[in-house]
Amino acid sequence: MNKLKDINWNHLYCFYEVAKAQSLKKGAEAAGAAPSTISEQIKKLEEKFSKKLFSRNSKGLTLTPDGVKLFNRAKPIFEEGSKLLEQFTDDTIGGYPVYIGIDESISYDLANEFSSQYWDYYTMYGTVNTVRQPGHDILIDNLLQGNIDWGISVKPPKRKSLAYAEIGSFELVFCCSDDLFKKFKDKEDILSNIPFAQSNWDTTLNKSIYQHLRKNGIVPKEKVFSDHTGFLQKLCDRGRCVMCLPKNPLEEYSGLKMFQLAEPLKISIYAIWKKSDDSLISIIKLKELIESKLSHIPFRYEDVGLQIEVSEVSNKLLK
Repeated sequence: MNKLKDINWNHLYCFYEVAKAQSLKKGAEAAGAAPSTISEQIKKLEEKFSKKLFSRNSKGLTLTPDGVKLFNRAKPIFEEGSKLLEQFTDDTIGGYPVYIGIDESISYDLANEFSSQYWDYYTMYGTVNTVRQPGHDILIDNLLQGNIDWGISVKPPKRKSLAYAEIGSFELVFCCSDDLFKKFKDKEDILSNIPFAQSNWDTTLNKSIYQHLRKNGIVPKEKVFSDHTGFLQKLCDRGRCVMCLPKNPLEEYSGLKMFQLAEPLKISIYAIWKKSDDSLISIIKLKELIESKLSHIPFRYEDVGLQIEVSEVSNKLLK
């Protein structure tokens, strides 16, 4: 029976690099060995498992079904190994994808913009993925458990093991239909007498909104709850309720009247990461983006050639 000590991890690593690159030559370059050496290592791995891992033809190497299974198992092992090396050495390794947990909130526009800019900072080292987080507490748990690499939330963390930085802010505005707004003498009376709609999942923002209303002496008579912001927005458009939406200069919310109380309701959003991950290239690049300021778009942000360059696309495939 095979045990972990019986596995030649160098053979497995050679297979991983070739499978990832889908090329014997590129895999050999990544592993720092000659293609003939890498080919021999993979043959030994195939003999060890008694499985054929690649189909060899005139077009190159293609993973067999068993090869796909092995690659899917080996991939997280070596990605985690890259993080291990970055934490315990001064080397920049990369080669692993980043998972960003985004707190489910109506602040998603700003969070998505920041995350898409992060792609450009990190693209030389791997891909970037986003994962919906149903709430701040769940985001923090997933971050601590290593299920995500860093997160974005409308609430700063309280754990001492976590670091954070404000990455932007937005204003919330109250909305109702144009016709409904014209019926009232004072906008405060709209908020007091018309059902106030809120999402079930945006608990942190809901708390900020009600604090803002109480500060202005307003207590809604009736509340409406929904998991679907689009449903609430349609009700609002028909004059059935009043709600909060993020002030967005790129979206006019046609048919809705936006208004504020004496002071605007400003909400900050934060990037959150583990302090122990400070040496990882994924967090180093996050800090670089934070320091560059969100409003300052990096020079290469509009450069479509960047992804072609990083993906090592052959000139034969380009116009």
